[in-house]
Formats: sequence, C-alpha cells, structure tokens
Amino acid sequence: MKSSIAGVLVDNITKHEAIEAIDNFVKSGQPHSVVTPYSELIVWALDNSSYRNILNNADLSLPDGVGILWAAKYLSSPKVGLWRSLLSIIFDRPYIRSVIQEQISGSRFIYDIAELAEEKNYSLSLVGGSGNVAAQSAYELKKLFSNLNIKLALSGRPFDAKIVEEISRSNSDILLIAYSPPKQEIWLSQNLPDLNVRVAMGVGGSFDYIAKKHPVAPSWAKSWGLEWFWRLITQPWRLKRIWNAVPMFIWKIYKYKKYARSSN
Repeated sequence: MKSSIAGVLVDNITKHEAIEAIDNFVKSGQPHSVVTPYSELIVWALDNSSYRNILNNADLSLPDGVGILWAAKYLSSPKVGLWRSLLSIIFDRPYIRSVIQEQISGSRFIYDIAELAEEKNYSLSLVGGSGNVAAQSAYELKKLFSNLNIKLALSGRPFDAKIVEEISRSNSDILLIAYSPPKQEIWLSQNLPDLNVRVAMGVGGSFDYIAKKHPVAPSWAKSWGLEWFWRLITQPWRLKRIWNAVPMFIWKIYKYKKYARSSN
C-alpha cells in the first residue's frame, strides 16, 4: 500500500517487506529502481513535477526519515494543529507512526541489502562519491559480510557513457549509486535500461557514513527525530540543505494541507 506525501507516493511497508521486494526484483531478472524519499526530496518534488513523476514511477519508494512519517500523519489528520503534530515527533512516537509505521533509513538499509546479497550470493556494485569513498565503503562492508561479492567500487568519476558501459559490463545484481539527489534519481531514470542490473538505488551521501568519513548520528538523535540537528553540528556546511529538509519542508507541508483543506 502506498501513502501520498503531498503528491509523492511512498510505500507503507516494513524493512523486512522491503528486503523481500528487493529479493524478488533480483529474482525477476528485470531492472528495477528504488528511491528513498525524505523531506528534502519532497521539497524538490513539490517544485518540479518531472522529478515528482520520477519518484512516483520507481518500483519501490522507501520512507526515509522521520519527517515522512510526520507528514503522513499530519496530512491525514484534518483537525490536528501544526505544533501539536511536530511535538509528537519527540513526545509521542507511536502517534506519528500510525499512518506509515516504519522509517527505513537509506544509509542503514544498505547493510540489510549487503546481508541479503551475501546470503543469496547476489553481486553488488558501489558507484559514486568523491575520493576513494566507494572502495572504502566496500572494505567496511566486507569486514561485516566477508562473502559479499562486490564487483565495482568506483568514486570520483563523471556519470557519463563510459561509466554506464562499465556498470553494464559488471552485470551486477544490485547497484548503489551515490550521485547526490536529485541528480541520482534523474540519472537512474534515464539510464536504468542500459545498466544491466536488476536493482538500482540512489544512496546520496551514504558512502561517507559507511566509510566512516562522517560520524553516524547517536541513538538519541535517531530516537527523537533530531538527526538533522546532529548533521548541523557535525556538518555545518550543509546548512542550506538542512534548511530545505526541516523549516522549508514543514512550511510546504503546512501550505499543502491548508490549500487542500480550503479547496474541498
């Protein structure tokens, strides 16, 4: 079942069900795309219908971020005020999980994908990021999953026809692309038929966390929906993106609900 977040469709499924879906995608032998909408992606999608269509045409759309859970509940509750709903992120976690029940973080989901790949002997490729971050991520994943079959680990490369050819030659079952959103979703939608993979998923800056270039948010930040605050402290250069992901996202969801209510 899918939930609409201001026109962006998100699968209302558990992490276990998401892994089952990816397993079935690989078994089918056909190419499939996976997206992980979080608050910043919703902001872009509200301003760009073409990008929204790309997200909505994905084969699997995972609710990445507590903001998605909050928006799903807030938009489905006509009489609930903005501030009450925002406070529930910290003080009433079951409340905001009553529409979409589980947050599936893209960066942490990579470990579940790696576990599946090792168990089923599926091949995995990591492409994107700067420096040697893909190779370092591959190294860290191999430490946890020693039998993992990683075919490519490429960083610092332009996403051009040559890299499409290299990915295609690898004949990978699962491809993780770190090309920063919204570019990665647009690029995958344009090139998926030529990549010769069964599953392709955009992972943004996730390689930086797997490779331990950036510290992972502590459990209190994850539990209280304050990962954005942790990133602001540890990566202050991301201020513009955090602005889009938090205040701008809240404002746009509020306006969307207000407009939808006034038009009914």
